[in-house]
Amino acid sequence: MAAALLAIAAAPPSAAACGYENPSDLALGMLNWVFPKALYVRTAVWQAEQTGILPPRPAQPAKDIFGNAFRRAAMSMTGLGERMSAAAPDAKGPSFSVVLIPAVMWTTYTPAAGGYSVRAHADGPAKGDVVIVTDEKVVRALVGGLLDAAAAENHGLVRFYGPADGQDQVRAALAALPAAKSESPAAIRANNSPALDNPG
Repeated sequence: MAAALLAIAAAPPSAAACGYENPSDLALGMLNWVFPKALYVRTAVWQAEQTGILPPRPAQPAKDIFGNAFRRAAMSMTGLGERMSAAAPDAKGPSFSVVLIPAVMWTTYTPAAGGYSVRAHADGPAKGDVVIVTDEKVVRALVGGLLDAAAAENHGLVRFYGPADGQDQVRAALAALPAAKSESPAAIRANNSPALDNPG
């Protein structure tokens, strides 16, 4: 497994291209091989949509012609870093990486002065990173205060991989996210409009 992780981390941008720009079932299959049961997150997201834990997916998502889904994903990942930085400006925990499925888009978070340095659309995890597998909709819910990190994990919406002590530290950092006001129904509908819905 370690060798596979290094291979993903060292892959050139063309090989590590995410599904927002180059859909690839091969990348998703490799992810599930390196991080066993990672794809369980997809089923958990579907179940959460059905039960109202997450906003429902549009019945017929519109085609993402202008890259709106990628931009929204990048904003969500940056927003997560900003919220974590606000909660822990003196962050000293381990660096970690979040990969969104099904697009296989990586974002790295590194403790830095003032909180976390965020690199969206990274080539892959850095060596030794704790890895979180989730969906962009879940990150958006965490950033918007519609869902807390413990509930997200309990519902299988996030899965952690890597050293156990590192996982615990990252969990604690996510648990410290400041509370946010719940979005209005209109805002939830706008943020989940067919035109911007995560492809795939």
